[in-house]
Amino acid sequence: MVVNDRGMALVSVIVILAVLMTLSHILFEKTWHSIRQCARADSREQIFWAAQSGIETARERLTKTYATSSHWANYLLSSQGVYPSIPTWSFNSPGAIVEIFLRDNPDGDGSYLEDNDLKIFVLSRARNRQGAEVFIETLCGFEPPPSRGGGRPGHVVNQHLDLTAAQASVYEIYE
Repeated sequence: MVVNDRGMALVSVIVILAVLMTLSHILFEKTWHSIRQCARADSREQIFWAAQSGIETARERLTKTYATSSHWANYLLSSQGVYPSIPTWSFNSPGAIVEIFLRDNPDGDGSYLEDNDLKIFVLSRARNRQGAEVFIETLCGFEPPPSRGGGRPGHVVNQHLDLTAAQASVYEIYE
């Protein structure tokens, strides 16, 4: 029996090249996927810290503008206790746009248009160019001074407080 080995070397080389190309393609895809995943994780972390900087910016602005904003009444735009559709403040952070929304907490006065306990909800939304978003909500405010003149404990009776030297606190919100 005569066996013709001509062309067997060519077929072997083509099969080996096909296997090597398949392995190199799989390796390339895995590497590319890993790089994209790391880039997304960095982007999410950057957006998170941009949203956190929004909370810190809101704390600073709330501290400085308590008296000039009619005791935050100029910021409280929703009578239903929900965040307004238009942000109170917005700014650009590296790699993200940060928007800050404010609303009154349910402080027992029956009105979401005025604050009477020196506490206010702050929502910070950060978005990047790719459309990813991070939301952080917290309760910011000051510890109310002791009530004078028969007011309820925890409610501000004297609306002429100077809070410019005070530091706004952040109260954790757990869902």
